[in-house]
Amino acid sequence: MLAGYMTHLLLAGIAVVPAGNDHGDGVGVSRNYFDYLISARDKPSRTPAVQSKAKPKVTCSYQRWWYANGLQKVGQGSADPDRTLSSEPVKDGAWYLLKCSNGSQKLVWLDNQHTKAAAEQLAQQAYKRIPITLPRVLTAPPRGRDALVGLPHWFYLAKGQWAPKAKRLSTGAVWAEATARPQRMTVDTGEGHSLICNGPGTAYDPARSAGQQSSTCSYQYQQPAQARQVTVSVTWGGTWHGSGGAGGTLPPITRSVTFPVRVVEAQALVTEG
Repeated sequence: MLAGYMTHLLLAGIAVVPAGNDHGDGVGVSRNYFDYLISARDKPSRTPAVQSKAKPKVTCSYQRWWYANGLQKVGQGSADPDRTLSSEPVKDGAWYLLKCSNGSQKLVWLDNQHTKAAAEQLAQQAYKRIPITLPRVLTAPPRGRDALVGLPHWFYLAKGQWAPKAKRLSTGAVWAEATARPQRMTVDTGEGHSLICNGPGTAYDPARSAGQQSSTCSYQYQQPAQARQVTVSVTWGGTWHGSGGAGGTLPPITRSVTFPVRVVEAQALVTEG
């Protein structure tokens, strides 16, 4: 009875159990590539009239018994305990040996749809662990210097900010890798206008003359102001791939930073001669 119930809990176990390959963020439990641990309780047949003490947790492990090699499930007799693991890719599914700490054990069949669903849940966990920090925004004129009315004010990200980041997690034989890629930078100028830049902007090079370079993300302020509140946002798109050839997209992530920009009238230089 317990073994059958534990089979039902496999997907939940894969999703919530700490994964293998510790990356320094507290993830790491599995002891080898094929085994992983989950915890569950006996499922009561009905709610008892009198509350009893909680039953002890039962720890179980699932070990891949052998690859299915395209065969359909035809009964437990098809899972040969003496057969070695095949190097061929998993097609329809695979047999697993379920062993629990209460002494029960059973061979169970898991098709690839279950594996893909578990990989997707694992990818969502990996995506949340990707360190996406606030954007580090540079400007020209530099931050802290005045912007000039009628002249382009440049916005761009510091070097290394516009690069994909990935995180891979595994639990037993199930794995998933999530990747976040910067897609666009949006600048709220504080003057009622917004810029959408499809990149990190162009860095200003003080070693070159202004006429030798141009910006891919700039704005010309029209009115002076003591402090325009500028907000720069970077939006990241997510994708993932994992066990069983599964993969897909993940929700976008946006990080924003706000800072003041003082805007003044440009002063003309008049010379005699």
